[in-house]
Amino acid sequence: MSSARLSTPSLLLAALSARGSSAADSLGEPFRMMRLRAGRPGPFHPASPAYHIGDKAKGQDLLSGKFSYGGQSVDVGLQGDPWTITVPSTRYAAWLHSFNWMNDLLAVGPKAKGKVEEKAAALRARSLVDNWITHYGVWNHFNWEPEILTARLWHWLIHWTPVLSSDGAGPKAAQRRGSVMRQMKYLRRQYKSIPPSLLRLQAAAVLTLGGARLTEKSEGYFARGLDWLDDEIEAQILPDGGHISRNPEAALTCLDILLSLDTCLADRGVEGSRTLSRAIDRLVPMVAFFLHSDGGLGSFNGGGPGEAANIRTILDAAPGEARPFAFCPHTQYQRLAAGESVLLIDTGETPPRPYDLDAHLAPLAFELSTDLGRLVVNCGWNEAQPPGWRRPMRSSAAHSTLSLGAESPGQLLPKGWKTQIAGEAVLENAGPAKGTRKEQEGGMWLESNHQGYLHRTGLGHRRRLFMSTDGVDIRGEDSLYVPLGRSPQSREERPFDIRFHFHPDVRVSLSQDQASALLVQRGQAGWRFRTDGGPLRLEDSVYLAEGAKPVRCQQLVIPGRALSDNDGEGRTNRVRWSFRKLESRRKDG
Repeated sequence: MSSARLSTPSLLLAALSARGSSAADSLGEPFRMMRLRAGRPGPFHPASPAYHIGDKAKGQDLLSGKFSYGGQSVDVGLQGDPWTITVPSTRYAAWLHSFNWMNDLLAVGPKAKGKVEEKAAALRARSLVDNWITHYGVWNHFNWEPEILTARLWHWLIHWTPVLSSDGAGPKAAQRRGSVMRQMKYLRRQYKSIPPSLLRLQAAAVLTLGGARLTEKSEGYFARGLDWLDDEIEAQILPDGGHISRNPEAALTCLDILLSLDTCLADRGVEGSRTLSRAIDRLVPMVAFFLHSDGGLGSFNGGGPGEAANIRTILDAAPGEARPFAFCPHTQYQRLAAGESVLLIDTGETPPRPYDLDAHLAPLAFELSTDLGRLVVNCGWNEAQPPGWRRPMRSSAAHSTLSLGAESPGQLLPKGWKTQIAGEAVLENAGPAKGTRKEQEGGMWLESNHQGYLHRTGLGHRRRLFMSTDGVDIRGEDSLYVPLGRSPQSREERPFDIRFHFHPDVRVSLSQDQASALLVQRGQAGWRFRTDGGPLRLEDSVYLAEGAKPVRCQQLVIPGRALSDNDGEGRTNRVRWSFRKLESRRKDG
């Protein structure tokens, strides 16, 4: 497979065409919205979600009037709302108007001992919705954009019962129904202009759910929405259950959306589709596949770990058993798990356009967790982080893998006016990758390789991994080699670095001979890292997969210089390393 993807002119023309259409639509939108009437929709069918996810601590802050996202915060007090005040940033405004915080606010109720907090949270949510409608219910260029609109409608419809329908006979409830209808009509009109993406799948789910909620005139929403949803499921959910973006968190989001929708449809007495139910069945083991020992997801290709409690809630509500498999042939990851250790490794390539906008250029990157949490990590990403970090976190150097020279395998579209038009697309593929495994009595072996550096250097990267049956002995070998049947491009030496990023809970102490290091997790369990390469370097790193700001951590780096005409078996081109768990010291009484 060629590493070339789409030429820059073609990429830009496609993006400009899409944007031009969108811009043309926007120019006439205020006038069209004046004619977009909601009518007098009757009562909505009641249907409560089968499960609730959210952070109670964040919900308590929201209940007191503090809205926090991405390190930015606005405090409006107990009775105020944020709709008429200046907010810190456009990104913050998008989060605010999407109502993505609603799950957290309503988490206060279900977990409360009595009904007082539950009532207070529901009343607060209702008030914020009503005030939003007062200010923005007709139309607004910014907060009626499809991404914000889709998320807002989803949260309103999911929590319609009992939060937004408790005063169903009153004028406020009628106003809410009218606003929902108006927004649904607009979303249906805009649906075809949404590019292929996870957003498009969620928008189809919103229209389906809205159609199921309606007591009258639902056919135009439910049937069409379900047809569109089936199309997106077929396009985005791979046969093994992964999302086409290869982002683990995207698979979790899909499961949450589809499972919530399916549950509401069943509660309503409406039958979904076979495509919908099959997708749920595939997604459940895939989400379980990506779970680390701490209950969170592996951080690959733009996805963060998520909230372990929320993931558990979703999996518990899903049909069947959430049992992970060993490898996923279509999403292209491998999982080694034994004892209390879990190792996840990316053995795939760049996802196809346009699902590559968050893709990382780091084939054969891995993460390792134990019973005390994460040990080896990738720097990761989540959407609450400062946007300026996004591009650097997509490079191979931000992952626990080998980097050849200063470049990553593959290339992003150069930053500037081009990315403003086409997005942060992958201009050059990170190369085909593959992995094969063998399980035997002593443990599991995995051999994987990729050729993302091949066209520039003539070298492939091979990574071999071993995990013992008790999970306390993990070994690796990285080699740079000229693939069979190819001639060396040169005889020069090429510098490389093998990086191991560690979770902030891990403390690293380098040995005097710089051939080994002691790793301590949470001040308890110890691991010994050794290598025959080096000398080892201990450097600062940063972890962005959790929280609203980057967290300092540490990394070990094995430097080397590979010969460009080597078969990967010579000492210059092959580096071995290992993690060995140390026995805990017994405390004498």
